[in-house]
Amino acid sequence: MLSLLLLLLILWACFGFGAALLARLRATPDRLAEEAPFAIALGLGMLSYLVLAIGLLGQLHRWLGVALVVFLALLGWRHVLRLPGALLASLRVGSVRAASVLCGAFLSAMGLLTLLGALAPSTDGDYDALFYHLTLPKLYLLHGRISVQPWLTHSNFPFLLEMLYLLGLMLKGQILAKLFHFTCGWLTVLAIYSFGRRFFSPRAGLLGAVAFAAVPFVLWEMTSAYNELAFALYAFLALYALALWYQTRASGWLWISAILCGFALGTKLLALAVPAFIICALLLSLRREPKRGPALLRIAGFALLAAAVAAPWYVKSYLWTGNPVYPFFYEVFGGRYWTPTRAHEYALAQAAFGLGKGPLQLLLLPWNLTMHPGPFTDKGFSPVIASFGPLLFALLLPLILLRRVGPAGRLALGFAAFFGLLWFVMSQNSRYLIPVLPGLCAAVGLSADRLLARKGVTAAAVTAAYALTALIALGLGLLPAGPTARVALGLESQQDYLARTSPVYAIAQAVNEATPPSAKIMVLGNEPRMFYLDRDFLLGNHADIFTPQELASAPAFLAALRARGVTHVLLDPATMQNVRAHRGTMEPRLEELIAAHELVFVRQAGPMSLWEIVPARK
Repeated sequence: MLSLLLLLLILWACFGFGAALLARLRATPDRLAEEAPFAIALGLGMLSYLVLAIGLLGQLHRWLGVALVVFLALLGWRHVLRLPGALLASLRVGSVRAASVLCGAFLSAMGLLTLLGALAPSTDGDYDALFYHLTLPKLYLLHGRISVQPWLTHSNFPFLLEMLYLLGLMLKGQILAKLFHFTCGWLTVLAIYSFGRRFFSPRAGLLGAVAFAAVPFVLWEMTSAYNELAFALYAFLALYALALWYQTRASGWLWISAILCGFALGTKLLALAVPAFIICALLLSLRREPKRGPALLRIAGFALLAAAVAAPWYVKSYLWTGNPVYPFFYEVFGGRYWTPTRAHEYALAQAAFGLGKGPLQLLLLPWNLTMHPGPFTDKGFSPVIASFGPLLFALLLPLILLRRVGPAGRLALGFAAFFGLLWFVMSQNSRYLIPVLPGLCAAVGLSADRLLARKGVTAAAVTAAYALTALIALGLGLLPAGPTARVALGLESQQDYLARTSPVYAIAQAVNEATPPSAKIMVLGNEPRMFYLDRDFLLGNHADIFTPQELASAPAFLAALRARGVTHVLLDPATMQNVRAHRGTMEPRLEELIAAHELVFVRQAGPMSLWEIVPARK
């Protein structure tokens, strides 16, 4: 539970900084429920950039991580001191309706269930977390700095959330790191509630928040160390801030929206759609502006501020690879350690999701996403878990027949349509569609609120739909909560939990036991989930890190391995078969090194085999 306490202290400091920034820009929220998601998200974004700075400077020390949090708290000390009183005041409510109690009970139950998952260490299903979201920050800590990792293209993605993972690992460990993504999910729930409350009605806000917290895919993401919920949070808050600017004309909200766009661009390259949509919306609003010159300057200022906030990630990628959006658009920018063949194969892999890209598939997309989610998700994911559930499909359709949704509703639905069309054309992986869910769920809350007002059979049907959705969500939340509850509550050690639930943990432990701390492992094959490997390592076949000259002969390859500090090689079964068959690029060289006794067998690590490079003779 120390991780949870540390998280609360960090969020308190982030709130202080973010609230101070809101006040400085005269962007005034109407209540704490609206202020908190904006302030904490702004603070977390700033904290991420501070961690990036000390990492690039090679100063990844625990005491300095603590100092960064204290620094944020000092910048917003007045608001840090104000928060406890504001929380107590917000808890003093008047009359409470039965529906609010039921919704509150559901949200509390889901909060507890997802917290149990977040407090448990990642297992094999948390694929990308063990592949790079947590693993690269762990390697940065091992090296003492953020440095080029040419063997993994993902290391050049925007890493705003991963910097918070780095802070979590530096201060306490994996659990604190995971809790940052959990926080992003529940901040989004709070943001949906406050958005619906301000622009629609209190009941619409609550129903929208429940709809989001009942999405199976969202619930799973809250327990994982991915980054889609951070993207969703910053994208939705950017739209929310724009809606507040439309409503109040307080210029601070427009600049807050630009800053949040920049932070969104720090989570995923797909977030380029967020400022693009907002700039389009601002351009469309020019027809209502009496003086277009100042309005155009304002739009230019918005774009420049968003670009400036996002710039560190893209400049870093350009300096390290020659491509600001590496490894994408290789045909335009090129990029080190990447080739046309790899770029083509990666594009085909991304395009393989979904059921096609024709007009009929676009028309049927809402139905297919709801009823046939399997083709839209990563291989190995349960289609039930990786689904958005039927509530969105059922309640968004009636919204077309109801009254106008207002400017805020049009923004939410417009962004969903804009982003959804880009997603449909580019890569139909349902994970990438999560950022449209907050706006859609806010619209679902509005639809449900209006249908409930009609009473009779209509209201009964909506109530039944919500009740069934809540029961399904609770059931899906309880399934993983059972196995994780003991370790989350400290009744079972993390080591024992992982030993019985994670084969990749067993592989890593076997390698850890068989190698000295100074070892560096080259991993070859289709098992890249190496977070639990407590040794320096690199992946040998995820980028072109060896030149043709280095692969031309066994001695040249051996020299290349030693030049990179590699002491051991870890081979999966398929690679081992290629070694024996003398088939592939590296595999024949490895077979020659084995035959020359320069590479000797150490032990089996589960299905993988560990080999040691014989030290060079002096």
